[in-house]
Amino acid sequence: MLPAIRDSNTLHQALDLGYRQLLVERGSLLAMVGPLAAAARQGVAIFVNLDAVEGLAADSAALAFVATDLGFSGVLSVKPHLLRDASRFRLLTIQRIHALDSTGLETGLNSVGRPAPYAIAIAPGVAIPEVMPTIRESTNVPVWGTGFITTSEQAAAVLAAGADVVASAELKLWREFRDARIDD
Repeated sequence: MLPAIRDSNTLHQALDLGYRQLLVERGSLLAMVGPLAAAARQGVAIFVNLDAVEGLAADSAALAFVATDLGFSGVLSVKPHLLRDASRFRLLTIQRIHALDSTGLETGLNSVGRPAPYAIAIAPGVAIPEVMPTIRESTNVPVWGTGFITTSEQAAAVLAAGADVVASAELKLWREFRDARIDD
């Protein structure tokens, strides 16, 4: 489970639950920058959605800031050129693909750049059980399921279909997955 955070409150909740990897999916970077940088210094892997988080431009200066000043681990974007630039800063890159229909999925898969991203994030994640065979025909990079995953059944189906990571903004799911980890 990858908590998708949107504000300082959800950031603190994810950290309090012991998560060591987070996706800053939305919200204002300025409102969370202190706690995020502190978490990154403590070894928490922070990934930031460059396309939706307020306070970051889609340019090299933002990438340098995220990598050098904040110490984040990686970035997520639908823009292959931005991800290529991010790799220069040794950021892990996650290319989001909007699988709203077969054309969106095909276009996204055809845009997967070189070097290959660290992972691809399929949105909505609930589509993964249907589209995973098509994804695997094109690439073997890890797959993250993001978006519209609100129940443990959906998360389990996405993982069973072959996704490596499930991201959700649902605190209830974070708790369920944390408790399942502890019980194992």
